Amino acid sequence: MKRVLLLLSTAVVVLWAAAPAMADDQTTETFRYPVTVNGYQVRQEMTPAEHPKVNGFITAMSVDIVDANGKPVPIQRLMLHHIVFSKIGEQNPQCKNFTGFDASQKFPGIARPFYGAGEERNVLSLPPGYGLPMKADDAWLNTWMLMNHKQKTDHAFIQWKVTYTTDPNTKPVDPFWLDVKNCNADPIFNVPGGGRKGSTYSKSYTFNMPESGHIVAAGGHVHGGAENLTISQPVCGNRKIMEFDPAWGMPSHPFYHVRPILHEPGPIAVSAYKTAQGFPVAQGQPIKLTATYDNTLVHTRVMGISLVYVAPSATPVNGCGPLPSDVEQFTTPLPHRTSPPRFVVPIVGIGPNGKARDISAPPGKRVRLKNNATIKERNFFFSKPNVLVRPGTRINWSINNGGDPTALHNVTLASGPRGFGSPNHSKGRFSYRFRTKGKYRIFCALHPVSMTETVVVR
Repeated sequence: MKRVLLLLSTAVVVLWAAAPAMADDQTTETFRYPVTVNGYQVRQEMTPAEHPKVNGFITAMSVDIVDANGKPVPIQRLMLHHIVFSKIGEQNPQCKNFTGFDASQKFPGIARPFYGAGEERNVLSLPPGYGLPMKADDAWLNTWMLMNHKQKTDHAFIQWKVTYTTDPNTKPVDPFWLDVKNCNADPIFNVPGGGRKGSTYSKSYTFNMPESGHIVAAGGHVHGGAENLTISQPVCGNRKIMEFDPAWGMPSHPFYHVRPILHEPGPIAVSAYKTAQGFPVAQGQPIKLTATYDNTLVHTRVMGISLVYVAPSATPVNGCGPLPSDVEQFTTPLPHRTSPPRFVVPIVGIGPNGKARDISAPPGKRVRLKNNATIKERNFFFSKPNVLVRPGTRINWSINNGGDPTALHNVTLASGPRGFGSPNHSKGRFSYRFRTKGKYRIFCALHPVSMTETVVVR
């Protein structure tokens, strides 16, 4: 039976699963949403999403970027960085409140994510007999980010397929979104790097399960530089029940040859789990998610996310009980590497021909700044594009989009001695102390071609 990739996340969660044969009582419907992405633009939006107008259970989903003829658009043209499907009006059990793309925006947590995908173009496939409840009058929301790697404005469609059943005997599952930077539309953290060979950097999140039941499917999402993602049960002797391992493409894989480079490429797949018996979890039991990254190099704006599907139980469950005997752990059958490749992200500028190219520094003279100096970040420039400071100097960035509601900015290290990155702001402030000597190449990750800066520390 052919294997396909299942990715579930807000930034993305990957699950390899055996593709089930289509049952007689299952139906698949296809939906599209038109998108326009300007040349070299990083566009992120929240948009409504259609779905089957029936009462039933979702058993599988897939998503892709296609042209008007339904043909997949290559990553060298448009890259789907991530897309997350949420149900509006349903309380997110982890998030009473939610931070939007703009770090100053706070919203009630009344949108519950249930499926996601990213660069891997993956497929959701639940174990036979299980399904995500769906109602005809549900309201769905898509949260997505697309990157245009070409000079010209591009037009395409986000296309998703939903397979469902109306069989009343289907066992319902509840989705739980686990994220080491939870309750954020842009749930990033930064790996500083500079560690010894083999050193790692970890970040964790612990969530108390609101119900008893069994995890019947789970997957994980990580970015470039990740070693693994794990789920453990602290009250069961810190028992590790799942480890999601990234699979990195071979050196010839397209992920590593897209130009211009707008971010560190991620894995082509992440292993995942599926079991009809399920991993036991008890109401109130803490479940710990840990993302571990290589710390010899810097890795900025990375993520650690898992989406687990729990079949609730009407009776108490021993959360430290025996693990299931029918566990299937899936990984990609494609040729791949098991260790993250070394990848250095440059800064990019526009050449005389209007095309993006790697640059060593943006135009402008290099100026020396004193400790606690402020650099203005505006639409669409840094007021001091090339800076010289002494070790230990703190620099402040004053971020202001000038009242443009469509523009957000951040301060992100592309490459250099130590990694850092700010949240997205329409108006805000970010500070960083440069303790390590060297050259820091910086950009706004939302405008990586037009907003760049370098800081030399010596």
